[in-house]
Amino acid sequence: MSGLQDVGVPRRNGELAFDAPWQPRAFGMAASLVETRFDRDWEPFRTRLIAAVAADQDRPYWESWAVALEDLLLAHGLLAAEDLQSL
Repeated sequence: MSGLQDVGVPRRNGELAFDAPWQPRAFGMAASLVETRFDRDWEPFRTRLIAAVAADQDRPYWESWAVALEDLLLAHGLLAAEDLQSL
């Protein structure tokens, strides 16, 4: 079972580093999902984050985070593709 430290979240002076207001919200959504649906096991999210970063290494980190979150939600039937279209 992996924890948050295994996800590689950017930090500055030991604190989580965010550059835009949507980023901590995406972080919070992922953390809540991992806690409630995956019994605090970050591995399902982490593997998707690694894949998202590898798929587009020029994409900013937090955008890859959002891609991984969307993929996890879709894969586990917690969000429908049509719902993403309406956002």
